[in-house]
Amino acid sequence: MDLVEQLMSCSKKLLAVLENPNSDRDQQVDKVVELLNEREEIIVRLKGQTDAKLKKRPQIMEILQMEQDIQKKIHHLYEQIKNDLKRWNGQKRLQNAYNRPFSHVETYDGRFYDKRK
Repeated sequence: MDLVEQLMSCSKKLLAVLENPNSDRDQQVDKVVELLNEREEIIVRLKGQTDAKLKKRPQIMEILQMEQDIQKKIHHLYEQIKNDLKRWNGQKRLQNAYNRPFSHVETYDGRFYDKRK
C-alpha cells in the first residue's frame, strides 16, 4: 500500500471514530490522538514526494474534503470537552461554597470585622 492509500485509510478511520461518539469519551480521545499521530507520520513522509505526482492522484481531493470534515468534528469534540470542564468547575465552586459558606469571612477570636470604612 502506498502512502496516499495509507493516508486515505487512516483518514477514513479517524472520521469514523469522530462520527461515532463512544460512551467513554476518554477512549475516543485516545484513539483520535493515536490516529492523528499516525496521519502526521504519513504526511511527513508524503512531503518528500513531488507535488506533480501527488496532484495527479484522484484520492487527494477526497482526502482534502475529509480533512475539512475531520477538523470540524475535532473542533466540536474540543468544544464539548471545554463545556464539560466549565460546567464541572462551576459545580465544584458551588459545592465548595455550600460546604464552607463562611470561608471568605475573616474571623478573629470568634468575631468578624466589618471592612467597610
